[in-house]
Amino acid sequence: MQEWRVIEDGPGNGVSNMATDRAILAACEAGEASPTLRLYGWNRPTLTVGYAQDIAREIDVERCRELDIEVVRRPTGGRALLHHSEVTYSFTAPVPHPQFPSSLLGAYRVVARALLEGLKELGVKNAVLASAKKVDKSRVSSRSPSCLSSINHWEIEVGEAKLVGSAQRRTKKAFLQHGSILIDCDRSLLNSLFKYQASDFRFKSMDILNNRVVTLSECLGRGVTYHEVSQAIKRGFSRALPGRWDEENVCSR
Repeated sequence: MQEWRVIEDGPGNGVSNMATDRAILAACEAGEASPTLRLYGWNRPTLTVGYAQDIAREIDVERCRELDIEVVRRPTGGRALLHHSEVTYSFTAPVPHPQFPSSLLGAYRVVARALLEGLKELGVKNAVLASAKKVDKSRVSSRSPSCLSSINHWEIEVGEAKLVGSAQRRTKKAFLQHGSILIDCDRSLLNSLFKYQASDFRFKSMDILNNRVVTLSECLGRGVTYHEVSQAIKRGFSRALPGRWDEENVCSR
């Protein structure tokens, strides 16, 4: 029987959250940990930036400092994301693994389907995987530093609006994929944290955030709790990836 591990860590700060994801990736690389789903939150608004993103060029660090928003670099690529009212997931597994294709997009697809199962548990019936055949010209041309201003292949959307943003890092022996499941989103705050080459880019980015990003609360037309989402995601993964799931939490680690 396939063994999986789930860790529920609750809210933490940016440095410790990213360090924990890195540590689990290292443990899977070394063969010291089963494939692991980790669910966690943030104890204050935190901006994570992709490992190759230019902070000085794209992030308004001074405004983040004024608003007491922590800025931390992720081990994964992509563009910046403000974490606050959400459930963050990370999934780490060794490479190769019989349940996952050898490619980055193949692993994305398997994890995304598990996320879709969790969203169905919540009552989000119309969430779908973003098609690899679609290219959204308006998003690409905005050149926004924000992760939410684009949809990548196999990310999750509702009515062509982004609901779950994800990023992945692969090594020779393991992969880490993590992302944000939005409960709510302060779009104006998010858009104010970036530097833009021109004012029309800022306006275009705000328009995308208003019209092409959606949250769980908006999808369901009601308030949604962190606990409700995290438990649904756990059930979704256990259904999509059958086997024995061993649970841990921050108190037992």
